[in-house]
Amino acid sequence: MSSLFIENLVISSQLGDARAFGELYAFFSEDMYRFAWYYTGSSFLAEEAVSEAALCAFREIRSLKKPSSFKSWLFKILYNECKKQQKSKMISANFTDYSVQSDLQYITSDKDEAIALKNALKKLSDEEREILILYYSCGYSTKEISSITGINHSTLRSKISRSTQKLKDYLSQ
Repeated sequence: MSSLFIENLVISSQLGDARAFGELYAFFSEDMYRFAWYYTGSSFLAEEAVSEAALCAFREIRSLKKPSSFKSWLFKILYNECKKQQKSKMISANFTDYSVQSDLQYITSDKDEAIALKNALKKLSDEEREILILYYSCGYSTKEISSITGINHSTLRSKISRSTQKLKDYLSQ
């Protein structure tokens, strides 16, 4: 989907076209879920975060000033919703590992590799995990991640490098 087509869908959504917003959601939902799943470590919490973020975006789309910024704006909403989910009392040690088997399809078909990656990601700080998920899993540029997280672009690049090395070190243990 071209950026011009996305901008047109955003404008239509801002004018009240729910179908246009549905198309936007359909286009971004897989990336949203992937980010939320890696961030929360739970398919249930990821689904909750994506649902809440989509509802919030639908309600607030008229407040978006630049249609070209939709993707960053949407992921900023999702990022904040994931943080809320992480802070909620719903998370317990057992609940976080809920449905590991179905979650594995979003990482790899190798169960041991998937569990190792999930455990290594848990060892990273929230900020390190967030930027690596956005960069590697969702494929966002450092400029887009900077817009989503509010981290200075230059600082972000070095954080990605250090966080990647930390993750590699955890995986090699």
